[in-house]
Amino acid sequence: MSVLTADRLVKLAYNYPKLHNSWFLVACACLTVINQPQEIPKVFHFALRQQLLEFSTEKSLLTDPYLLRLAQDSISSSQKFMEFTAVGVNLPDVLIPYTYHDKLPLKYKFSKTEDIHSSQVGVAAKFREVILKSSALAGLPKAINALMVLKTVTPTSIRPSSLPERKPAVFPGHLSSSQIAGEDATGTRFEGDENSITTETIDGPISPSSINAKQIQSDLTRGSEFWNQIYTNKVNTRVKRQMYNAYPDLWIWAYQNVYSPLLSFTEILSAKETSMCIVASLIPQDVNPQLKGHLKGAHNLGVTLEELEEVRQLVFDLCDWTGGIQWKGGKEAVAKL
Repeated sequence: MSVLTADRLVKLAYNYPKLHNSWFLVACACLTVINQPQEIPKVFHFALRQQLLEFSTEKSLLTDPYLLRLAQDSISSSQKFMEFTAVGVNLPDVLIPYTYHDKLPLKYKFSKTEDIHSSQVGVAAKFREVILKSSALAGLPKAINALMVLKTVTPTSIRPSSLPERKPAVFPGHLSSSQIAGEDATGTRFEGDENSITTETIDGPISPSSINAKQIQSDLTRGSEFWNQIYTNKVNTRVKRQMYNAYPDLWIWAYQNVYSPLLSFTEILSAKETSMCIVASLIPQDVNPQLKGHLKGAHNLGVTLEELEEVRQLVFDLCDWTGGIQWKGGKEAVAKL
């Protein structure tokens, strides 16, 4: 059964004015966590179009026939793009139809094609980043499924490059001949230099010289700073100690593999946007201890109380529409500031 209809899409986009530039990120995070990846393309296509228009807080927008038509066209185009992908067709750009573009109740933001493209490139990158970061909050399988679905509806012109956004800590496959141990043509075993202890990986051969120590140091420093921004004062060390005492590997994994290379990376999603998506990911999971900490952390990172309340209500909308999501003590028991 479909979760998102045209009127629901319009409500997500225009019923929460404090989230006018981030509603789609919050929705994407929530839909990934509640395992509704098939609904993300609808949000994605509507967000691509909606971001081309000026924003308004007029309540009449919620029932405007042409805005509802734009939402319905976004649902239809996301479905058609999946079909195009299945047969290997390049996907066109997602734009506002000329048949009614002058009847929409909102003005256009952009007049130049390059500005439209740049805006949509940014939106697409943020969707991918939200889903990737959700892997630390709700599991890798859900993130994989959501990213796979997102790719099938992403216009060819705004798909990601073949290079990762994050600088890798290891460079497999980049070894000089002097670094590679092996056998010569006669079958005689030879060794390279002192850094030549190589092993094969799925990404290629690696050796100690493949490790980018500066990047590891940079990631860990950034991860520590991000942790201290979320958990200020003495809370930062208390939470660390609790995690370490529960299981030392829990803290090491969370700090070195989640906060440092993943959550604290803010070149695509800002720290504020990241924190809002973390909150949106935690609410459906009924994990109040973690939610309480991240609500305070989001506020520390600049998210207002009004924004947090709208994140809460938007997530509740999606959970209600999906059905089957419950909290101990009901919604009233879900933590808030």
